[in-house]
Amino acid sequence: MAKSKNHTTHNQSRKWHRNGIKKPRSQRYESLKGVDPKFLRHMRFTKKHNKKGLKKMQANNAKAMSARAEAIKALVKPKVVKPKVSKGPTHKLTRLALIAHPKLGKRIRSYMARVLEGVGSKKQNPRFKPRQRPQLQLRLPKVPRPL
Repeated sequence: MAKSKNHTTHNQSRKWHRNGIKKPRSQRYESLKGVDPKFLRHMRFTKKHNKKGLKKMQANNAKAMSARAEAIKALVKPKVVKPKVSKGPTHKLTRLALIAHPKLGKRIRSYMARVLEGVGSKKQNPRFKPRQRPQLQLRLPKVPRPL
């Protein structure tokens, strides 16, 4: 009589899909990828029960934190307070700069002359006429009042 086959993939696909084929879980620490799981398990237990190592680790962490705080203090410089300059003279300076400009100066000078002309005279510019808005008057029909 022939021997029956011990290993087959019959029905395996159904079994795999019973709980859904899941993606492999992402590794928490990239550096531990491919490391023997038994070794990792032992390391976890030793970490858990190693109280002396824990105290050393806490001391190292405190040192590192203080060093980091000092480094941050060294990097962050206090802001220098700038003296406030009044806005008036700067406007005059920009105006002078525009007047002295080879291309823009001509336009600015003509514009300023027009503005100054308008300031001196009381009459309005003939091109500008204020538009009169029509006033709405509501006329209601007269209804006799009841007595």
